[in-house]
Amino acid sequence: MPRYYFNLYQGSQLISEDDTGYDCPSDEAARQFARMNRGFVALDPILSSPSGKYHFVVLNEDGQNIFTMPISRGVTPAAASLGISLLS
Repeated sequence: MPRYYFNLYQGSQLISEDDTGYDCPSDEAARQFARMNRGFVALDPILSSPSGKYHFVVLNEDGQNIFTMPISRGVTPAAASLGISLLS
């Protein structure tokens, strides 16, 4: 199973390098894993400061950038439909 690495950046600065990685069966599964973790990061009061522009850069086991996923604080479309805010 392929291994993916989820590095956390603030702007261009690397905040947390994932040196362990996670096994995911596909790029899409890695994307879903990043979405789940994006929610956890958005809930962190320090990492979700309004001035922070955080994002995950997801690499495959060859070190190739597979995708970048922004992390924003606020209401996600799914949460909005349920009346949930990540700010509370």
